[in-house]
Amino acid sequence: MNNDKLLLTKDHIWIKPLEGNHIQVGVSDYAQDLLGDIVFIELKENEQISSGDPFGVIESVKTASDLVSPCDLKITRINSELLDNLTDVNDRPYESWICEVEALSSYETMSIDEYEKLVG
Repeated sequence: MNNDKLLLTKDHIWIKPLEGNHIQVGVSDYAQDLLGDIVFIELKENEQISSGDPFGVIESVKTASDLVSPCDLKITRINSELLDNLTDVNDRPYESWICEVEALSSYETMSIDEYEKLVG
């Protein structure tokens, strides 16, 4: 995957724009490194989520953390293959999309370079 097309949020979520107002989302390399081995992801299906609210939870052997919505959204597709093999989140975080969503508002993002300076 070409990481140049990915955008990141201050809440450690990456975004890949798709067609129209649809985007794929995943967690940053920094976030998965802090969490450790991912063991469970739960998503809020079939509901509209407001920007800044959790759209799911990601759990590791060390801790659990909210997946913070980068915009008003509704989950339209879940990557069930990833949920069956969560080690991919740790091994290839920028290739492991968690879900596709319909973005119902704008979102604030930064490039991977800007993000890496932030989390430095």
